[in-house]
Amino acid sequence: MEPTNSLPWIIFELQQQLYAVSTARVTGIAQMPSLTFVPNAPPEFLGVTSIRGNVTPVLDLKKLLNLSDNREETAKAAKLLAKKIEGMTEYVKEISRCLKAKEEFCVSDTDVFFGDKFDKAFISDRSEVSDHIAEAQTLEAELLKKIGEAKSAPEKLREAESCGKKLIRALNSAHEKIIDDSYKMLIFLSDVPGSVEACLCFVVDKVRAVDELEMIEKKNGNRCLYMSGYISGVAHNEKIKGEILIADDKEIVKMVHVYNKSVEETKMAGSKNGLEYI
Repeated sequence: MEPTNSLPWIIFELQQQLYAVSTARVTGIAQMPSLTFVPNAPPEFLGVTSIRGNVTPVLDLKKLLNLSDNREETAKAAKLLAKKIEGMTEYVKEISRCLKAKEEFCVSDTDVFFGDKFDKAFISDRSEVSDHIAEAQTLEAELLKKIGEAKSAPEKLREAESCGKKLIRALNSAHEKIIDDSYKMLIFLSDVPGSVEACLCFVVDKVRAVDELEMIEKKNGNRCLYMSGYISGVAHNEKIKGEILIADDKEIVKMVHVYNKSVEETKMAGSKNGLEYI
């Protein structure tokens, strides 16, 4: 199986899986704007946005592909980390104050959020965040050890201060990565190849590249899982590691008819009840 056109492909990520869509129908890529919710819209749509003066429905490709959506988990993880960073910053500030004043450090460990109180399940599918969290947990254990040693050897408090600062940097790195991972992009599609007018757009986690692809031969039955619905094949790219699933743009743009039908039915129902839609 070969690509159906010689145009380059837009390679993007959803839930850390690579996908690609042909540029034949792509009319643009944009940062995720604010969306307007549409009552009674099909569940596959998040709302609408304005592109070049036209109201364009926004498709949730994750829902269309039956992928889990971890937006709530991501927000919760970011909130937990922010609270932990705040508590740890105050903890280390008190260490520094005690060092400067030559006082004994006596803040309880329960005053900050240590160890397993942070649930790694929220970010288990994000290796870079998990790495930062693992580093932070190692530093937490080291910090607690040094704080304990400082009770009998006050000079260890200086080492605890240094360890605490490293811990805060690791936590900040994890928090920044989670925020970066929640950053979204929109890819706009036309229902007519070569047209500049978008009929819908879909949300992706990240656009990785615009490049050529080489299709992979079907060597086992497992690949049949990808050869139906909205995925038409599997490919790879010389510069990006990992299999790339080919999103069927022709099938995806058909979703605009599902959206339009739902909107029309809603308008008709509203008219019967004396409501007027703009």
